[in-house]
Amino acid sequence: MAEIYALAPNGIPSLPNSQSVKIAIREAIKMIHSTEESCNTILAQMQALCKVLPEYSVVRDMNCIGDVLAPRIAEIGDVRRFKNKHSLIAYAGIDAPPYQSGSFNASERKISKRGNTYLRKTEYKIMQSLIQHKPANDPVYDFIQKKRSEGKCGKEAMIAGLNKFLRVYYGRVMELYSDLYPPSKTRIKQAFEILLSYVSFVISCFQCYISTA
Repeated sequence: MAEIYALAPNGIPSLPNSQSVKIAIREAIKMIHSTEESCNTILAQMQALCKVLPEYSVVRDMNCIGDVLAPRIAEIGDVRRFKNKHSLIAYAGIDAPPYQSGSFNASERKISKRGNTYLRKTEYKIMQSLIQHKPANDPVYDFIQKKRSEGKCGKEAMIAGLNKFLRVYYGRVMELYSDLYPPSKTRIKQAFEILLSYVSFVISCFQCYISTA
């Protein structure tokens, strides 16, 4: 703030020095502060909700993802609802759909951008943070550098990094869930649910029979 006041006397004003302008500026500053406080409150609520999720620890362990970006990965939701990692990539809209006509098959294709826009923007910020901080032995950053060494431009290398990030994330979270819910326990749970459904069906049929008898 002291630096701003020091530069102000030598600055060229773009607004008239009137009372109405001063009031408008003060109100604009109040709105900025109010918006910032609201954003911080919402972010704190997002962090509190995300910390109870098992995959939150996986997100925080990944490089260049702090308390601000980590809750935004919640846009992915439960990864178990995706058939495979390719489905997750398509959900983010960074897949390149095939483009062909007859014998022509395009070798250079653009991403579809048909998925979750907010998730895609969050991933771009993560890639920018990785490129800025250059973490050592990071699979995503190393993959971006590999693509750059192959002649890919910055944007193409970043999109490749986005794909790599989602593949790594999907693999780590699925591994976490397989440890938390082993297949044997999952099958027992499913069998128990089927048995409960069957018992409920039998009871409802019996009740219908009694009511009509």
